[in-house]
Amino acid sequence: MIFTDTARRSYTIRDEDWRPLRLGETEMTGYAWIPLSDDEGGGWSSYWMKIDAGAQGPMHRHDTTELIVVAQGVFTDSDGAHFRTGDVLTYAAGSSHASRSAEGCVVLVVARTGSQRID
Repeated sequence: MIFTDTARRSYTIRDEDWRPLRLGETEMTGYAWIPLSDDEGGGWSSYWMKIDAGAQGPMHRHDTTELIVVAQGVFTDSDGAHFRTGDVLTYAAGSSHASRSAEGCVVLVVARTGSQRID
């Protein structure tokens, strides 16, 4: 739920707000998201992303730099690196990876555009 007080907005995550996450036309099993805020000039957008325990995402390429903040759990990258609560990571434009989480996690994502699936 988003609360607005003139220029400030705040958000409290509620279970009923999660929506299935899609990468292009493909729904990503075990992934959900909650859109948050967009920059008025199109510079960036932000959303919460939840990965269920055991879920594995597809390999994809980032169109622009993406920032991820791990809020809960352990986020694991395709190279096996684990990122825990409080960790911050970025993916450069043009980089590719796949994500997963053995125990489940919630991350904050900030990026300018979406990603492209690599088949």
